Amino acid sequence: MTKRTLSVVMLSVLIILLAACSGGEKMDLEVRATLAGKPVAGAAVTVDGVAAGVTGADGMLAVQLVKKPGAEVDVQVVKDMAGHRIRPWKSVLMMKLPKKGIVDKYPVDAAFEFTRFMTVAAADKAGPVGEAVVKIGGSEAGKTGANGEFVYEYQDLPKDVLELSVAKSGYAPWKKTVPVEAGQRIEALLVKRVLVTIEALVDEYGQPVGIPGLAVTIDKRAVGRTDAKGSVSWHDEGEPGRKVPVVVLAPGYIPEQWKTTITLEGEVVLQRYFTPTIARPIRTGIYRFSGNTPNADLKDVLDQTEDALRQQLFALGPFKEVPSATLQAELKAAKVSIEKITLKGWRETKLRKTVDMIVLGSVARDDKGFLIETKFVASGGKVIHSQIARARSAKDISAAAREIAAEVLAKFPFEGTVVGIEGDRYRVNLGKAPYRIAKHTDFLLMTPRREETGRIAGYREIGKLRVKKVDSGTSLAEADDLKKGEKVSLGDRVVRQVLREEDEGKHVAVLVTKGGVPPDLTALGGVNIYLNDDWVGTTGPDGKAMVPVAPGRKYDIVLYRHGYQQVSDTLRIEKSGDVREFSLAVNNAVFKVESQPSGAEVFVDGDRIGRTPLIEGKPVTLGFHTVTVAAGGDYRDWEDVVEFASKIEDRTGSRAVVLHKDYLKIGERAEQNRDIDGAIAAYKSAGKDHPDYSLAHHRLAQIYLDDRADYDGAIAEFENVLTLPENQQLVYKQYAVAFTNLGHAYYEKGSSLVQKEREAAAQNFAKAIENLKKAKQNTRFFPNDRYDEAVHDTYYYTALSYHKLYLLTKKPALLNEANLAWREYFDFFPRRLEGNSTFEQSRVAAQQYWDQVRSQQ
Repeated sequence: MTKRTLSVVMLSVLIILLAACSGGEKMDLEVRATLAGKPVAGAAVTVDGVAAGVTGADGMLAVQLVKKPGAEVDVQVVKDMAGHRIRPWKSVLMMKLPKKGIVDKYPVDAAFEFTRFMTVAAADKAGPVGEAVVKIGGSEAGKTGANGEFVYEYQDLPKDVLELSVAKSGYAPWKKTVPVEAGQRIEALLVKRVLVTIEALVDEYGQPVGIPGLAVTIDKRAVGRTDAKGSVSWHDEGEPGRKVPVVVLAPGYIPEQWKTTITLEGEVVLQRYFTPTIARPIRTGIYRFSGNTPNADLKDVLDQTEDALRQQLFALGPFKEVPSATLQAELKAAKVSIEKITLKGWRETKLRKTVDMIVLGSVARDDKGFLIETKFVASGGKVIHSQIARARSAKDISAAAREIAAEVLAKFPFEGTVVGIEGDRYRVNLGKAPYRIAKHTDFLLMTPRREETGRIAGYREIGKLRVKKVDSGTSLAEADDLKKGEKVSLGDRVVRQVLREEDEGKHVAVLVTKGGVPPDLTALGGVNIYLNDDWVGTTGPDGKAMVPVAPGRKYDIVLYRHGYQQVSDTLRIEKSGDVREFSLAVNNAVFKVESQPSGAEVFVDGDRIGRTPLIEGKPVTLGFHTVTVAAGGDYRDWEDVVEFASKIEDRTGSRAVVLHKDYLKIGERAEQNRDIDGAIAAYKSAGKDHPDYSLAHHRLAQIYLDDRADYDGAIAEFENVLTLPENQQLVYKQYAVAFTNLGHAYYEKGSSLVQKEREAAAQNFAKAIENLKKAKQNTRFFPNDRYDEAVHDTYYYTALSYHKLYLLTKKPALLNEANLAWREYFDFFPRRLEGNSTFEQSRVAAQQYWDQVRSQQ
């Protein structure tokens, strides 16, 4: 212990001893209370828990105390002040031993720590409104609680007035400029925002599709035209509760004009389905033609047949081609097999947006040449038409394709609509061009059952129409066999009927088909039945079909199902109900497969057939099958559509299946762990030969853009993805959003160069605009889960790029483009993003930019 420390201890002991020998000494306590450097009157002072008084106007309080030397004196100063939260001031003093006859003074400077506060109370007519966003001076300060109140604490605010706003989705924004006063309570009365959204739709094969470009008026005011999704929105800031008329003009649809009345209250969403007056071409894709004769090399014949049919079929107006490459890519993206969708359909998959009908072809070789079958499968999985034709040699393939196309046009059950009523005749939107409807053609007539929105919930058969006169694009028909009490109406559906003579009778043959390898034969469904080359039906799952025939008449019969040997025979029955049984021998291939790594599970059309290596092989029927090889872990499943056309399909040795690392899974895991470097390394590892190359490098580009602000890296990776032809041409339509992201990256790079390289900045803004224009043209293809955000960013960065390009160049044309771009941004601001603080901030900034543009025009 040092001498100095010893002296202090001894002094303290001495003070305590002296205090013990006396009754106490006087001390003058002088308290000075201040807040923000100014004196505080009325501050309560307590000493050792006993009230000593309050400060005066000068913030001072002087009191004389008697304390024993060495005693600790606990001083506390508190003050309540409206609009302030003041922390109590506390301190502990020690009474010193005074000099004889002298009273020591103990000054105390009690400088209060404090905050000011104000209360914003949000309410509507029903009571408090919670979760409302409160902004002060344009910046978000917080949200109201369940009681509708938000208490804002602050030190300093502007001296005169304050801009205050309160917003919540479903309410009109509340704004007010208020004088600054601590403790003030501001009542924000919110009014339910009137937001009217009109959705004009057409039902395409059970799926709602928006109708763009329809003019909409509300309350006799034009509010705009429907967008690519058939939607238009309108805000009304007036007093809710009014009833107003709504009119949608829909030329080319039934009805041409739709009217209703709505009450302006809160959010109103009106859906209305319309029926097109022009028959829509059927989106048709030829999947592939497949060989149905084991060990026969039919590749050239298959390619020739497919090309010939494509040329013939799509020269006809009723069918719109979906390229085979697009169809196959969409099948892969939807993760459905051709086997599955032709049995169960694809209405419930993403494929419904691309194709209405799929054509499947099969070619078998026999001693008469080639037998070609062409099946037309609708989105419900039902075969709606099938056709066979023969070609004696490869040279006759084109003639056979022409024959198939001609027969399809003559017999296909085209669907149309009653679009006009002319006395006792009815105008149907199917005619000579391009449907080849002829006089005396019969149509099955069905009237729709409509929901309140106008959507068709189903149809009810009410009779037939028979064509009396045919024009170029329409037919005039009379009602035939109309059911009692029914009448023909606009929008009724018609389906062309092509009847065989036997169809009018009541005589049928019961055909039973079995398949397999004798003696193990089982019921075989899906067998197409042709009588005299006319398709008359398909056997059901039980292998049975009832076919109209004329007793005693002889028919040439062909039974055909891909994967089985066709049967050609003659059919003759003596009386209705006679049963005929046929057997189809299976056409099997032996599937041998190895994988790297080994030990992977092997599936064919979802059915497990074993684990690699399968050296001896497993039987698989001829045709196209989806094969999956899965090793699990960090390996990606291998999946492909394999054509089994030979006795042996050998995927061993040099043709073994090589499984790729699942870099998407590895990268996602790293991102979840915030290991950005690990995610970058994973996504970069996917080379161009990797099946996930596009998605992996798109994610890589997004990381460069969002997490690393590496604009050059982001641009390079987005462009790597878009240089692939299938992405650039939007075969994989989800990559339409890559144009938005690339435009965003170019915009950010341009912004980073504005201060140092103005010319380079301008070039980048121009490139941003170029890519964002492509994105705007394809917004309908944006992924559903991020659709609204992608639409917002497309219009936002387009407007920003025009705006900043104008500021750099001062070209008047760009000023006009910037003005239009900002107008489009507000017109197409997604309704679902309203109230989202992030996007609302973007909208506030956009308004300031737009005001700047308009001030210079």
